[in-house]
Formats: sequence, C-alpha cells, structure tokens
Amino acid sequence: MVDRPRFGPDGPLSPLRRRLSDLVEAGVVAALWRTAAALGPERAGALVGALFARAGPYSPKHRMVLTNLRVVRPTAEPPDLERLARACWRQFGRVVGEYPHLARLAEEPGRIELVDRFGLARVAGGKPAIFVSAHLANWELPAAVLARAGVPLTVVHAPRANPRIQALLERQRAALGCAFLPKDGGPHALVRALRAGRSLGLLVDQRHDEADAVTFFGRPAPVALAPALLAARFAVPFVPVRVERLEGARFRLTFEPPIEPRAVGEPRRIARDMMQRLYALFEAWIAERPEQWLCIKRRWPDPSKSKWRAKLAANARLRGEPAAADAAQGGLDRGAALP
Repeated sequence: MVDRPRFGPDGPLSPLRRRLSDLVEAGVVAALWRTAAALGPERAGALVGALFARAGPYSPKHRMVLTNLRVVRPTAEPPDLERLARACWRQFGRVVGEYPHLARLAEEPGRIELVDRFGLARVAGGKPAIFVSAHLANWELPAAVLARAGVPLTVVHAPRANPRIQALLERQRAALGCAFLPKDGGPHALVRALRAGRSLGLLVDQRHDEADAVTFFGRPAPVALAPALLAARFAVPFVPVRVERLEGARFRLTFEPPIEPRAVGEPRRIARDMMQRLYALFEAWIAERPEQWLCIKRRWPDPSKSKWRAKLAANARLRGEPAAADAAQGGLDRGAALP
C-alpha cells in the first residue's frame, strides 16, 4: 500500500507523530467495534449513529458535507441544511456500527428486501457482470448478498491511509464472502478477474481528478470511465445497484436492469454516455434520500480555487465537453489498450 502523507493542523505529520496518530485512531475504532459487536445491529447502529451525529458537525469534514448537500438541496435554508448534514453523519455512524454485524445483516431473514430487476441467476454460474453503486445506506451489503447468491465477486476498494485501520476493515469485510482488489491495481487486474469468470463490484460516486466529466445535479462531475469501458468492450452487463435503509437495520437492495452501450461510436464517448445514465440514477436516488449519501469528500470541482480553474481551462473533458477525437465513429475495439 502506498504510504500517503498524513496531515495535522500544522501541516504534514512527522513519521513518529503519524505512527502515534495511527495507533490512537485504530485503538478507538477497535474499541468501538468491540462494543458494537456486543450489541445487536439495531442497537450498535443507533449508538454509533448518535455519536457521529453529535461529533460530526465539529469535524473538519463537516464543511464539505454542507458544500455537497448545498448542490443537492440548493434552496434549503441554513438550519435545514445543518439538520440534513447531521442526519448524514448519523447515517455514516450507523454504517460504522454495523460492521461487526455484516454477516448477520446479509443472512438473517427480514433484514434485506431484494428487488432483482436484473436476474442474478444469469451471473451465479460464473458469467461475469460489473455491479456499480454509490455510497448509499450501507454500501457493503451488496457484496454480501451477491456472494451468498453464488456470484463469484471481486470488490474494488481504496485502501485506507492508516494501515491499522485497513487491517481492521479487512477483518470485518471477511464476513462478506468476496475477494478484494485495490483500485490502484490497474485495469489489467480487472480484465483478469473478468476473464476468470468473476464479477466486479465498484463504488463509483466519488471524484476522479483528470477524468472525463458527466452532469451530476447540473454540474460537471469527473468520473472514472474504466468500469463502463470494460463492460462495453467485454460485453458484460453493467448493473446499477441501489441500497436503501428502510428502518433501523433493515434495507432494500435493488439490482437494476443493465445499462447497455450504444451500438456505435468512439469508446470513450460510449463509456461516458453509460456513466451519464448511471449518474442520472444516482442523482434520482440521492435526491430522494440525501441523508443516506456519504458525501464527506469534495465531489465537484471548485472553480473558486485557482488549481481547479487551471484544470478546467486546460481539460475540455473535465468540463464535460467531448474532445475532438470523440467524434470518430466505429465499433468498440476489444483489443485496444484502455485509456
């Protein structure tokens, strides 16, 4: 795992301070999960959710939550936006509190209402698909449901900067019953998984700098095209998955019909169109239940920042404008290198 710099109030942490910070952070999380494990999923989620709802507004990330929610709810009054942000923190805390209970949530009757508009039986026999979702409700659950449905699944994830937190997460995620692949493993690792008959699971709602943009709540939003490019090139279903929290520790999972690529066109244009249709679903889902979206990172470029003005000026794709090469027509080249 890449050793990412860690920052405190006065700048980058020294190696010693970073190790101490990692130890303290991991100790708090381990203690929290030991307590949550001794409770049922409802009580654990309610307890940790209440802690996050109280502490979250004091976090440096709170400003970013408000910034993102302002895009989702542009006419909301400041007190209403604050209440919505607090609800987002509560929802995030519920997910954290539910980690020791992932297997129980997936297996216990009545916990998950499954709406299968795709047909999971199509991929249970080793015919792969690419399942794409967002950080909604408890976003870990689709992997557990797919694995228990007999789908060979590899989940692409972003390793945590704190290796001790990463180790704790890996122990909790072992209950999901799927394989994991770091997202910096590159597209060729994804191709190998698909060729081995394994489906892929990805959360694709976060910003990807230097990427192509789609329209998301009326603004250009940089997205990674690789998942859609792979789906189109290898003719595997590109399946949106929605997760909703219904009440307490009860959920609804909806596997939507696949997003099909257009028949002709330049690969990047086809992939961007697929991602745009996926993000239209994300927008509708988030608009309906914004408090269930984890939005603690900047999602949209900030034109008020000089670095973003320079990036937007230099990169038409980041502004959501197709490059001249996108106008070329022709079928997908299944042998060409991924961009």
